[in-house]
Amino acid sequence: MESDYTKTVAALLRGPLAGFTAARSEAASALRKQEKPDLARRIAALRKPSAALWALNQVGAVAGDDLAELRSAGDHLRQAQERLLQGDRSAVQEMSAATQRQRRAIDSLSRRLGMVLTASGHAASEETLRRLREDLRSASITDTETWSALWEGRLLSEPESVSFPTLDITDMKRVAEEAADHAVAAQRKRLAAAAENVERAEEIERTAREQEETARQRREHATDALREARDALSKLQQER
Repeated sequence: MESDYTKTVAALLRGPLAGFTAARSEAASALRKQEKPDLARRIAALRKPSAALWALNQVGAVAGDDLAELRSAGDHLRQAQERLLQGDRSAVQEMSAATQRQRRAIDSLSRRLGMVLTASGHAASEETLRRLREDLRSASITDTETWSALWEGRLLSEPESVSFPTLDITDMKRVAEEAADHAVAAQRKRLAAAAENVERAEEIERTAREQEETARQRREHATDALREARDALSKLQQER
């Protein structure tokens, strides 16, 4: 039943916008005749989409390659930003490249959707195009279900703005510089710890040398004392 619903929704939302209301009524009536009252009620409750939402639902059919490129760029952008925020300075260039890819894909898709609107007799105002660009940006990093609905042309509302911080180049440089500062500080701590270890080892080695020298002197004294004792013993034995 859910499959029938999604197919019907996609067919309605990808049909002519001007004929949406009549097509919705016709679909609901047909479902009632098929003794599918629950599904008919769900279809009858669908709201007519705005021009922007209607255009979004056409994008998978008219510009699938560009849409796939947008999603790929969004995935790379999200991954690169996560690495950058974790202090990976090597992600700066990757994030910049992914941001440029995302913008190019959005520009291409918004132009295509503008032409779709115009060709269908709807105004492609600057406000509508701005909304489309923002919706496409959000869709590039949105959840899988919303993305699938966009791809299949069954999106019931425009994608919500995703709480995903987009860093500009200045921000990326700042984060990279902060990461570099942290790395330098960590390196300094390692160097200080290593120097302390060397100093401690030198102290141990110096103490060992002193103890060795003391032991040597004691051994020499003991050897001298032993020799003197043997000489004294030998003299006494000779005097007998």
